[in-house]
Amino acid sequence: MKRVQQEAANCKANLQRVGAAISETIVLLREYARHGDWNRVRTTALQDNLLQKGSSETVVGILKAVKRRVFLDTDTLPSAETLALTMVADIPDAAKNQLVHAYICASDALVAHTVVGLVRPLVATAFEPCLTAKDVVTFLSQEATVHPELRSWSDTLCQRWAGSFTSLLRAMGIVERLPGSRLQAPVMRVEAFTFLLLGLLESGLSPGEALAHTLWDWYLLSEPSKEALLAEAQGRGWVYYSRAADIVELQPRYASLEEWIRAGLG
Repeated sequence: MKRVQQEAANCKANLQRVGAAISETIVLLREYARHGDWNRVRTTALQDNLLQKGSSETVVGILKAVKRRVFLDTDTLPSAETLALTMVADIPDAAKNQLVHAYICASDALVAHTVVGLVRPLVATAFEPCLTAKDVVTFLSQEATVHPELRSWSDTLCQRWAGSFTSLLRAMGIVERLPGSRLQAPVMRVEAFTFLLLGLLESGLSPGEALAHTLWDWYLLSEPSKEALLAEAQGRGWVYYSRAADIVELQPRYASLEEWIRAGLG
């Protein structure tokens, strides 16, 4: 299936329509892994109520959002077909959730920008950092000065988007559960880290470029955390890694990302 064009240059109101829909994305991708045919997935979701929703309109909205998020015209992330393989692999649900998060950020410039421009600095510099939907609305108002498309958003739209954004962060463990609002860097699963890392290497990036890629900011990943994840991935036999000063050696232990998913993850 041809991938749809990524609209990363624009800040559009996409998240508020269906929210993060992480569990629904996983269900749809599992079905896609079985058939490799998105039209068949769509038919099954609508006819058999695969997502267990109360209306077909809701299902259609989720299908559109998931399609836009996972069929990206980008070299940053692996294809939807490869992502779908991880959804039927024997890995923790937390790792699957974290992978969906990457595709949401990659497909929605505003989500990625708000994580990097608002959340990451708070976690890095604030004492006992917290985040509420009101803080996100304030950030959107400030960003409207440089992103004209945000100026047309109503107060209601801003509030809905902010609510969906904070819900996404809660699903990722970046914001604690309600009624709390404390921010923290999430604990990234090594399975999700390795998938994204191998995908970057397979796209042609050097080890240094892959490890410095901006997508790690979507997980608030520090350099020590990267080193710990690399050590764990090496310990599992997935990669070979060594560093001497500025010289980085990083080699996958599998011929391809798909081979790692099938053989390395089981």
